[in-house]
Amino acid sequence: MVLQSQRIDNLIDFLERIESTAIESHDQNEDNQNLVEALRQEVIEVLKMAFAEGDRTVRRSAVYGLSKIGLDKSVQFFIDALNDPDEHVRGWAAEALGRINDQRAISPLIKALADENHYVCFNVSASLKHFPPNLIIKPLIRGLSDPNSLIRRRAAKLLGELGDTRVTEALISALKDEDTNVRYEAAEALRKIKNPVSILSLISALHDPSHDVRTVAIMALNSFGDERAIEPLVSMMIEQKDHRHLCIEALKSICGTDNLEPLFELIRSCKKMIVDTSNNILEKVFDKKSDDNPEGSHLWAATANQHK
Repeated sequence: MVLQSQRIDNLIDFLERIESTAIESHDQNEDNQNLVEALRQEVIEVLKMAFAEGDRTVRRSAVYGLSKIGLDKSVQFFIDALNDPDEHVRGWAAEALGRINDQRAISPLIKALADENHYVCFNVSASLKHFPPNLIIKPLIRGLSDPNSLIRRRAAKLLGELGDTRVTEALISALKDEDTNVRYEAAEALRKIKNPVSILSLISALHDPSHDVRTVAIMALNSFGDERAIEPLVSMMIEQKDHRHLCIEALKSICGTDNLEPLFELIRSCKKMIVDTSNNILEKVFDKKSDDNPEGSHLWAATANQHK
């Protein structure tokens, strides 16, 4: 007979009361301690059986209960639960693995970065950050080459949050990923890490087909303050109107506002060139129409004068 979720909760509460009573009474009797531990192990096994046989509600109660009383005894259980069809079960399992901090969970957690549920993914990412960077950097770098774009994307994001310069080259390679979201997270990660080695690659990212990737590249170059970015940013400011404001802000940070008068003069010159060029084209158009239809020449001439 499968336990109901309420009975599971009652069983866990009963065990916790017994343990609390033993602590409060300062009972150091070895036999009593052994009995309490034996009861704990029995409850853990019952919860695992209930999980295997129960419906979604029972599985939720069982995995939550095990996260409270059976962490160190249930590593493989929680790893397996990462594949449960219920998102709450997967989420609690991921959270539990972060608290256990057992190295066996690293690879399964990275694989679980492919989970499409945002709640689960948040818990998976948070759990991975519980591990020392030296343990997860290499697995996350391998994740940048995973066939699943969600894993590549979230691995790049996590590497950026670690802030370790050792991952710079791997993230630079990820700037060439076929998936736009992966390139975006790679650029954002490089912005956070601020390793000068990545400057030229971020300058190249100014030509990325994605608007969002270009935006992050500009923001990254802004934070670096490296003079090598001046010419590419000036060029981008002229060529891409939708990025003009960000480029100007980045150039202010790199050069200082007092040194940007040549930039503002360039903008004024470009505007004047646009007007002059447009008028020259209009004059040619009107001249051609006048030749073709002399009777309407005075109307076209008046229109041309309005554009001057």
